[in-house]
Amino acid sequence: MSKEETQILKGVGILLMLFYHLFFMKQNVEQCSSFFYINGVGLVNYISRMANPVPIFMMLSGYGLYAVYKKGDKHRWSRLLKLMIHYWIILLIFVSIGLFLYPNKYPGSISNIISNITAFHTTYNGEHWFIFPYILLAISSPFIFKACDKYNISYVLGISFILYLGSCFLISRYGDRYLFTNMLVYHPVLYCSLLFDFILGAIACKCGWLNRSNNKILRQWAWGILLSLCIIRCLFTTGAFHNLFLFAFIWIWQQTTRPKWIDKTLAHLGKHSMNMWLIHTFFCYYLFHDWIYGFKYPLVIFTVLIIVSYVSSHIINLIYLLLFSRLVKTTHIK
Repeated sequence: MSKEETQILKGVGILLMLFYHLFFMKQNVEQCSSFFYINGVGLVNYISRMANPVPIFMMLSGYGLYAVYKKGDKHRWSRLLKLMIHYWIILLIFVSIGLFLYPNKYPGSISNIISNITAFHTTYNGEHWFIFPYILLAISSPFIFKACDKYNISYVLGISFILYLGSCFLISRYGDRYLFTNMLVYHPVLYCSLLFDFILGAIACKCGWLNRSNNKILRQWAWGILLSLCIIRCLFTTGAFHNLFLFAFIWIWQQTTRPKWIDKTLAHLGKHSMNMWLIHTFFCYYLFHDWIYGFKYPLVIFTVLIIVSYVSSHIINLIYLLLFSRLVKTTHIK
């Protein structure tokens, strides 16, 4: 799988994420004017069952980091620093807006500010929860990849899957009662919950599992198989094996034939996917919830969220480039 193909999948992933966060909660769907209902609930709520894309991003991270690891990764720390700088810029902008809109919530106490700046406890935006465990995964990735190379694939996947199931059980059983307020315990649990997807992506890179097949029949029926898989996933409320569904989704997606303009659009969105992940719930949850859902119709709401998140990402990138160019000039002068 090429770098462009991973960007395309990131584009798919960020669209799924925006859709999921808009419509997976029934109280938000009830604010919409849907054209299709099932048992009194908008169809978009059922579709959102297949749209949680976190495993996609973890698999792609494992895939990409394993690829650069095998080539001799020299930029691991600079990538993490770039992620954190983007995160800090986004926090600065949106928390400043929140200070005017909700002064009782933002920025909060000194300990609250520090917790958010370090991403240790992301109370400003709950959907930033992934940053700290992801950083732990990235830092420990050389050891993870050595284990993937040294031990039997089935053994590594089996152990990581057991850890995943165990972490899901702990979160479902003790999340509200203990974990969500005890981050020193919660982060190791989150780490284990993401580890399987990360390792699955690394092993897929190692073994070439996500390469395009030469089977013509499979490629002819790929869109039908993909649609059928998505429909089946929407019929189940449980997300226990959602990551296996998304791995199958990625594999079948790789077999589909798509117009070039779709791939170019998705790849472009993929380049902005991390920013859009960090930005979009400030709009649809925390700061401008009523404005976003005020557009009433799910397709319009979805489109508006894509646009404002995408435009905001460009602004964040521009600020980052301005800061970076200033730092480079300052270093050069010294």
